[in-house]
Amino acid sequence: MSEDVPSIRDLTRPKTPRGVPRVYPEGVRFSKRWVLFKTAWVGVALIIIAFFLMGFASSLSPEYYWDPSNQWSDSWVIKPSQEWYHSWTFKEPVEGKLLEINVSVSGGNNDLRIYIDTPKGRMDYGKLTSPIHIKVNVTKYGAGKYTIHYDNSFSVITSKSVSVIETAYVLKEDTTDKEVLYFTAIVLLLIPGLILIGAGTRKVATLVVDDDVIEAKLVARGKLELRVNNYKLDQRLDHAVKFKAGTEENRIVEIKPVKHGWNTLGWEFYVDDQEVGRLP
Repeated sequence: MSEDVPSIRDLTRPKTPRGVPRVYPEGVRFSKRWVLFKTAWVGVALIIIAFFLMGFASSLSPEYYWDPSNQWSDSWVIKPSQEWYHSWTFKEPVEGKLLEINVSVSGGNNDLRIYIDTPKGRMDYGKLTSPIHIKVNVTKYGAGKYTIHYDNSFSVITSKSVSVIETAYVLKEDTTDKEVLYFTAIVLLLIPGLILIGAGTRKVATLVVDDDVIEAKLVARGKLELRVNNYKLDQRLDHAVKFKAGTEENRIVEIKPVKHGWNTLGWEFYVDDQEVGRLP
């Protein structure tokens, strides 16, 4: 009964695929390898350029710009000894916020006193002459109410015609250049590069029979392209072939397609009626 029990050494030995010999016939060798052809190398070049562009994009410093988020404008006449005001309320967060005030004054000396009440106290700009341009750093003074006073109280005779444009800005980051570079690198270079590598990478089988070297490459539709002793055959195989090989041409090489219906799934290689390898 012990004769039917396999040895543990037999269980640990590597298995050989069915139909492929553990030891090749004398003078015969069969091997397979992946080969990158021209199309694949173009894909490799595209991928290298893509990674270079992505590295360059990541090194770019972002550009910042002030984007107008809200605006108010009006025109009116301020009589002597009077003032007028307008208020803004900024809520948290106030980081990267700015209030810009542009004033045009006509009448008298074209001047006007301006002061602003902020959450941290009053900022008095004194008497200013038209055109007037003021920027208030809201980030510095914090969230809350900002009241801009347009004061003509120092004038006892002359009225002032005032035109005001007040604009609130938010600091934004411009990543357009980075996005364009990343899009170019990924969509126009990296993905096509991977596709070209996939299309241009083929498994090549090499069958050596004495001094004859037969290289077989899978191409479109499961056909086989042969190169015999470094000479490329014009015809691509889609059917079984048999020919003599070896030093004395006394060996018979046969290459057969493995088909499923109309589809060619692979190829089998025989030397003297003994299977020596398969592709893929």
